[in-house]
Formats: sequence, structure tokens, C-alpha cells
Amino acid sequence: MAQTVTISTKTIDKILTRLDELTKEIRAIKERLLAERPLYGSNAWWEKEIKEAQQEIKEGKGTVIHNKKDLNSFFKRL
Repeated sequence: MAQTVTISTKTIDKILTRLDELTKEIRAIKERLLAERPLYGSNAWWEKEIKEAQQEIKEGKGTVIHNKKDLNSFFKRL
């Protein structure tokens, strides 16, 4: 059983116009997201990661391991 629905040309035009608007909005959002997050593994990604890691170290968020005993106790705490 095939069902058909009749839609006016005006309604179709509104739907297609809105679809075009949404497509453009999604494209803009994707561009912003990709601009903020470099491609994984790229040079830009590594630079960003290194910069963030250096900032975390400055803030004291890193763990200092001086010897094997420190390393063993670090892994036991995980």
C-alpha cells in the first residue's frame, strides 16, 4: 500500500530553504570546531599538546618520578 501526500510548492520551497540554512549553519559549526582542534597527530596538534602540557607542569599538575621506587608507587596508586 503506497501512501502519497500532496504538498504545495510553497511548502516545499520553505522546507528546502530551511534545509539550506541548516546545512550552512552546520558547515560553519564544523569549521569552528576543526579550527579549534587541529587534526590528531598533525604538527599543529603536537604544538597545542606540548603547550598545554607545559602549562599544566607550570601549574604543578605533573608528577615527578625520581627513581624506580617512585615509579612503582605511582603505578600502584593508579
